[in-house]
Amino acid sequence: MVIEKGLLDTVKEKFVKIGLPEELFTQKRFNLLVDRNKVITRYPAPGVRSEVIETPTGVKTRVYIELGTKLEEPVTICFGVAGKTNLLTNKSEIIVGEGADVKFQVFGATAEGIKLKHATKTKIIVEKNAKFEFVDIHYNGEDTFIELYTETEAFVGENAYFKSVFKQIKGRAGKVKVILKANVDKKGVAVFETKMIGKKDDEIRVEDIIYLNGEESRGISKSRIIAIDQTKAEFIGETYGNAPRCRGHIDCSEIIRGKDIVVKAIPIVVVNDETAKITHEAAIGSIDKKQLETLMAKGLSEDESVDVIIQGILK
Repeated sequence: MVIEKGLLDTVKEKFVKIGLPEELFTQKRFNLLVDRNKVITRYPAPGVRSEVIETPTGVKTRVYIELGTKLEEPVTICFGVAGKTNLLTNKSEIIVGEGADVKFQVFGATAEGIKLKHATKTKIIVEKNAKFEFVDIHYNGEDTFIELYTETEAFVGENAYFKSVFKQIKGRAGKVKVILKANVDKKGVAVFETKMIGKKDDEIRVEDIIYLNGEESRGISKSRIIAIDQTKAEFIGETYGNAPRCRGHIDCSEIIRGKDIVVKAIPIVVVNDETAKITHEAAIGSIDKKQLETLMAKGLSEDESVDVIIQGILK
């Protein structure tokens, strides 16, 4: 167990200010809390072994979840930047042992006013009959600007389940490129879900790539991007049906509000087996008028009503 009390108080103040829930700190819910390349708190969860190496610009982590480990509460992790710096690089490997059932809740936080170049790469192996959810939630300040490149590649074993959720729900997105890849074995399932909001001149690009390589494997790719002001956003969903009776679906529904916005949604579907089936649906439009009118009829202003609808989508 590691606790850097003085630094913890500083980090808490800056991260709560940009919207990170205060109870994460007051209820001591972090299993691992890192400020750039400094481990502040570390409480190993039962059945979860980890190694964290501090590097000059970030951390390298290696996590192994023991066979058959089942946890009711999520393993809670935060990789953040509270002080001024211009570069952050993180690298992680997570191995989920056979038959385990675990959820990771990972927070990314960058304090107000910081301009940062951030790169992160994650490799995830979900072994046979295991279930693993990786929920990655980002909080940034309104005056924060991040150039983020994040790449995750998952290997989903036989009859295993993997779900990845990427959310950016507070502050500006910045210039973001998110790449999610999954290689799915026999009867395995991969689910990708991305929810983001872009403001001012933010640039967002999301690439979901799923290879359904095993018989009766399944894959779902879902995106919800809200583009405001002069945001440019692009979602590319690729699913490859490479095995008998595999099934895949791509669902992208993006929302625009304002002028000079460019939003693209590009589903790519490839099938290499006559019994495979991959489908897609895509829609880009404005905020639902009926929802807006209903909220305004209850006394909210138009901007307040839009905020309520947006937070509902990003929830």
